[in-house]
Amino acid sequence: MSDPMLREKKFLKPVLHILEEKSHDRNSIVRQMAVRGLGNLVYGAPEKVKKHKKFLMVILIRALSDPFSSEVIGESMKAVAKVLKELKEKDIGSSFRDLTQQIRTYFDNEDDALRLLSFVLFGILARLTKRKWKGYFAEQVRQSWVTLLLHLQDPNPRVSVSPQPDICGSEIHVPSTSRTCGGQESTAAMQQRAETGHSE
Repeated sequence: MSDPMLREKKFLKPVLHILEEKSHDRNSIVRQMAVRGLGNLVYGAPEKVKKHKKFLMVILIRALSDPFSSEVIGESMKAVAKVLKELKEKDIGSSFRDLTQQIRTYFDNEDDALRLLSFVLFGILARLTKRKWKGYFAEQVRQSWVTLLLHLQDPNPRVSVSPQPDICGSEIHVPSTSRTCGGQESTAAMQQRAETGHSE
């Protein structure tokens, strides 16, 4: 999906159709690779991401709830992080609500990697939130505030780095605390780690 030839419509549409089919495959490795391919559209044809945004978000959000494979879920989170880099709040549409709700379900997941990625994505959404979803996202932050604070004390030091500077730096009002806006790793750095698959 990083091949520049994908910029041509005649090549891109068949590839997207194949990846959509493979995202339903019975084999979890095939599903994982399909989701990765969709995320890599950002590298092969970044200008096409907005055009196919609804198609991409539907598949990736569905993959976030894969019932059999945490690897597929993690891969979907990485793919979503890549896609969101090319979008603005208005581009996400109603997927914003579904995505936010799905992400929150992994805040206390037993899988360290999924917890980390969920906080990364939550921070990315905080940066994207401007007008339409500002009130809704602020409510999601309030409902998750205890979990966000506990996140700073995560037993895994690789996870206990917070995207909250972006939340505090956005236009969203959140409860004030000296620990949430200072001294923590930025979401941008965490996003880079998420995309490369590194946890350090």
